[in-house]
Amino acid sequence: MATTRQPRNIGIDLLRVFSIMMVVVGHAGDFPHDELLTIWRMPLFFIVSGFFFTPGRRFTTEFTRRWDTLVIPYLAWSVIISVWLIAVTWGKEEEILEHLESGWTGGAHQSIFWMAAWFITTLAGATLLRRFLERFGTVFVWIVAMAGVVVSYISTEMVRAGIQETHILVDTPLRLGLAWPVMFYLLIGELLRKLLMPLVRTFSSHLLAALGVVMVVGALAVTATTDVRAHYIQSGDFGTPIVTPLIAIVVTAGFILIFATWVNDGLKKLPRTRAGISRLVRTGTAVVFFHGLVLVWMHQNGYGEATLEQFWLRAGVALSTSFAVGLLINSTPAARLLSGTPQEPNIFRSRRDSSS
Repeated sequence: MATTRQPRNIGIDLLRVFSIMMVVVGHAGDFPHDELLTIWRMPLFFIVSGFFFTPGRRFTTEFTRRWDTLVIPYLAWSVIISVWLIAVTWGKEEEILEHLESGWTGGAHQSIFWMAAWFITTLAGATLLRRFLERFGTVFVWIVAMAGVVVSYISTEMVRAGIQETHILVDTPLRLGLAWPVMFYLLIGELLRKLLMPLVRTFSSHLLAALGVVMVVGALAVTATTDVRAHYIQSGDFGTPIVTPLIAIVVTAGFILIFATWVNDGLKKLPRTRAGISRLVRTGTAVVFFHGLVLVWMHQNGYGEATLEQFWLRAGVALSTSFAVGLLINSTPAARLLSGTPQEPNIFRSRRDSSS
């Protein structure tokens, strides 16, 4: 008996775009009470990635997919970043060599020019690890993932105590060691899909969205009124044990409920937005790499002050230019190389063809 395929929830696609936007905003600099963002923005990115994990795919198929969609763009952007940093630091040979070495090898001291590159390698590594362990059963995968989080906590405390100089999972080639604990958030994404999406198809949108708002506001209120530590996953720090991950999960679950209901319902009234949101989703990899170059350039050219006005200026410029560049890239044959996606059809040409 054939199963009825559920229509794609465009609100969840917009949540993917939102998660990428929050990555950019978080890199734009400090602002008052920024822990209210930092405590959930990176877990959101990885949880949403796990939300779309497809069970049953062969490991070799997964490896080929991640190679094409993540690793190839990583290598291509590393070449572009290398050319960029040589151009902007021309004449400083020693500095150039240090940036190139740390940028290409990764680890705890990776060059600032590769600001967000670890997202890509960590996501690829975590997904492949998740796929490899799939054959051993769900319980085993959860045990391994939680063990990774525990090891990360232990290493963080050892660094704080001066026992270790660097975090053992961070100081690895391309920070691939972080794939182990980050797999925990991929699993959370899978779990939230299984738990929440049936509710979205069953209960009132208003009820679920209101519940989502309560979850987000409540979790952030706890963050604001307690000494709970935020996430700094790039440094291997998962915050206050149990409490910080739990807050991030509750906030993300709340966002899923809001975007899957109210946001999705609103977007369904605007059918033309579906294609636009899909296009924005496919800019993700390009945005992750390009926004770092924009922010470094702004800091080097007098826009690095720790004021709220300059923070919003950096965030606005990085967001607008990065998504614009991503859309431009995806409309060219360079899409597969730099974004890991097929080239988008020319929207203006398509409109002319349909009207003729």
